Amino acid sequence: MNETNEPIANASLEELLGVIRASCPALETERIPLSQAIGRVLREDILASEDQPAFDRSAVDGYAINLDDGSHQFRVVDFLRAGDWRPRDLSHGETIRIATGAALPARNLQVMMQEDVQVENGSCSVLRRTAERNIRMRGEDAHGGDRLIAAGTRITPGVAALLASLGQVNPLVSRLPRVIHFATGDEIVSPENMPAPGQIRDSNSTLIHAFFQTHCIGVTQLRLPEDFDRATAVVATHKAEIEAADLLLFSGGASVGQHDYTSRLLAQLGFTLRVGRTNLRPGRPLIVASQGTRIAFGLPGNPLAHFVGLQVLVHSAIAAFSGFTKPLTRYKGRLVAAVDAGAGPRETLWPAHVRLAGDSTEITLLPWQSSGDLTALATTNAIARIPVGTGILAIDSEVEFFLTDTLP
Repeated sequence: MNETNEPIANASLEELLGVIRASCPALETERIPLSQAIGRVLREDILASEDQPAFDRSAVDGYAINLDDGSHQFRVVDFLRAGDWRPRDLSHGETIRIATGAALPARNLQVMMQEDVQVENGSCSVLRRTAERNIRMRGEDAHGGDRLIAAGTRITPGVAALLASLGQVNPLVSRLPRVIHFATGDEIVSPENMPAPGQIRDSNSTLIHAFFQTHCIGVTQLRLPEDFDRATAVVATHKAEIEAADLLLFSGGASVGQHDYTSRLLAQLGFTLRVGRTNLRPGRPLIVASQGTRIAFGLPGNPLAHFVGLQVLVHSAIAAFSGFTKPLTRYKGRLVAAVDAGAGPRETLWPAHVRLAGDSTEITLLPWQSSGDLTALATTNAIARIPVGTGILAIDSEVEFFLTDTLP
């Protein structure tokens, strides 16, 4: 946040991200069932309550013997399955048939693999004996008290499996932000309708709903007429929902046209303008406002600007609200083809496609004609960051990028 509290007129990406971080503290916590926690962010460290594994167990199907027993013939005295618990000592020349995952009955044992022995009439003959003990030792993965998952980690399927193995079935997570979206523009019609001359289908509302769906966040979506007084009346009828929202998102109305009233409406709602314009392409007429711990975005109506704003800026707000420790990870890749990025005065956030190729990451800057061009989004899985005044980018140039939430 700048010290004067005056809105930033030509905000860089770094300035925008700074405003977002300052405006979006981590939300309150809640405990929820693990089955509902995928995609949520942990707000506490998870420690091992005991050694992992908690006991010595067999890593193979085979026959357990004393480590110092050099016999070539053994008498089978028991069979242990996974889940059995029958501690006992083994005498010289004795062995126990044991299944993978079963608890070892004593210390200082070795498990001979099933394929390395021959068993007949309760007698086990050694065909081949190696130095491998074939045992998963108690505590070899972690010791009791070790931190296994750090606060600020997103719960992925793998993290959920680890939580389940630790008995953490009600993890402490950030509550989800409450979001309300206002679509503006009298020219837009629902996607299922045929647009009349001069009208277009509303793709932004679908884009926004899908974006928040990937974050497991519900969103209330409303339409606002272009007339300010009528828009104010609509807002008044949804006062309770608006006051409860952590994040307000306006599609369109962010510029300086006669019907662009987003700034006025936000001021009427008690928000303070933080950013009134950016030095980004697409997304120059972009609004960021805050009120206490709430944030509002006014995105330009063009769909590509919407996509970029959601994936970079709104994503960062959600990450900050969630307490996520890695809000916007930056990667680098090498261009597969030369591109004229235009030596303009604005930083470009360029839709791109990245792929792993051996030890390197290849990145393709996708063609787009204007901020209303959606065609590139069919294969976009990243946003490349092209600095001011870049001009020609040669093949193999190194480019910074952010991954998106889409998987083409």
